[in-house]
Amino acid sequence: MVRGLLLLTALAAFLCFWQMGNVPLFDTDEPRYAQAAREMMERGDWVLPTFNGQPRYAKPVLFYWLIIVAYRLFGINEFAARFFSGVAAVGIALLLWAMVRYALNADLAILTALIWLTMVGTQFFAHAAITDMVLTFFMTAAILALWCAVTVGDGRWLLTGAGAMGLAVLTKGPVGFVLPCLIVAVTVTILSRHDPHAFRLPKSTAWLLSLFLFVAIAAPWYVAVALRTQGEFLRQFLFAENIQRYAGGAKLPIWLHLAYYPAAVFLMALPWSALAMCQGAKGNGRWTGDGRGWQILWRVWALLPVALFTSSQTKNPQYVLLSTPALAALTTEWIATASPSQERCGKNFWSVTMMLLALSLMLAPFLLNSVADWRMRLAGGEPVQLGWGIWGMAMLALLSMSLVSLPRHQFVVAVSALFCLWHAIAFSSLVPSVGAYRQLPLKHFAQQSARQLRGGDLLVVYRRDLSSVVFYSHRKVMRVDDRRQLADLLNTPHRVDVLTHVRFLPELQGLPLHRVERRHGFVWLSNRFVHCPVHRR
Repeated sequence: MVRGLLLLTALAAFLCFWQMGNVPLFDTDEPRYAQAAREMMERGDWVLPTFNGQPRYAKPVLFYWLIIVAYRLFGINEFAARFFSGVAAVGIALLLWAMVRYALNADLAILTALIWLTMVGTQFFAHAAITDMVLTFFMTAAILALWCAVTVGDGRWLLTGAGAMGLAVLTKGPVGFVLPCLIVAVTVTILSRHDPHAFRLPKSTAWLLSLFLFVAIAAPWYVAVALRTQGEFLRQFLFAENIQRYAGGAKLPIWLHLAYYPAAVFLMALPWSALAMCQGAKGNGRWTGDGRGWQILWRVWALLPVALFTSSQTKNPQYVLLSTPALAALTTEWIATASPSQERCGKNFWSVTMMLLALSLMLAPFLLNSVADWRMRLAGGEPVQLGWGIWGMAMLALLSMSLVSLPRHQFVVAVSALFCLWHAIAFSSLVPSVGAYRQLPLKHFAQQSARQLRGGDLLVVYRRDLSSVVFYSHRKVMRVDDRRQLADLLNTPHRVDVLTHVRFLPELQGLPLHRVERRHGFVWLSNRFVHCPVHRR
């Protein structure tokens, strides 16, 4: 068992850290977290996050602290900014291993971890410098600890769950407490109707100690930042970032509003979503006792985040990342319990999804080059070249369809092996190709401009997000969305460098700006006759 666990951990680390620092940080969220952590570290301030010199009220502080630790270990770079997202993904794989080993057996536990690790959403967010993988780790730990607490009556599990929820609240706010408690409470309510004696609650002293631990972890920083900002952080974070984002946001057509999160979960759980959803739609089967409880928990766990956020007006796929560990468990349940007819149904649905995935990958380059607006936004009108990787990924998806004749265990192992290679190709070829169009020009312009600008000079971003420019220039950056405001800035005696997308160049005609360099869809302009020291023309 120890050898198998070590091999699993090594594979998880390989997948979750592969090429992690090979791609620039993607706008808008990644560089905001990375830069806010750097500004806190440079000021020696562990309380108030700032970005571009201004207070950042979007999220609590724990993720910034983790990035600061990574900066101390690895330096200020992309790998360090993303490091703890990878650590959290490995941690979730180990939590799922422990859960299924307890609920089923050790062999299925290894398969569950492999299923989780080879999901598209897992690897995408494991390689992203945003809070969601770390949040999902703490919430997963909280759900499992709370479930053990109410089924075995051990107060130590309750304390563990309270500690995990405290850390989750420090990572992203109230959702870190609400979702784990709701998932376990709903499961207990459902199961109590069938077996009122299935639960053994911990003693009242354990509940009091757990409440004290939760408050001791979560409250001190919230109190400190509230005092520091005279309550402004709590007003902005709790109301603007939580209540208003849930109740407000873009108004979508009703069909898209209802379909968004089911579709997001399905895509994030690929290649296993078809099997998990087929199994989830099935009844509770032959399991009784503790097994029945796990079955209900996994279904509630998979569905409740989707149901809760479907009513939210703001749509972000990472909001339902918490559902994916439960979908990994449901896929394992399919391996263990599916009847021959259910196996055929699941594999047929799975084959259809793999065919659609392969077709989507093969059509993507054609569509990007055929739709003028997409080609303009990504590459400034140039032909889009996504490299060999996208074709290799499509071929692997097609190849996986030939494995459906294998027995279930062998099928899952073989597909997992193919998708380990699939993800390795994605982060070696496809993601860097996209980054070369979307972020690498801005990284280059920001770094080279910052080396030339002096104290009173200005670095301006025109009509686009400035996050990555702030991080890579490591200086104060202005965002300007109005031509007249930019014209006023150009009248100052100082040098003004402007970074923008080529589609906005017609708006800037007539202004005293000279092109320094263009790379793909982005251009570096200046009110001085200067050149890029790296690419002289």
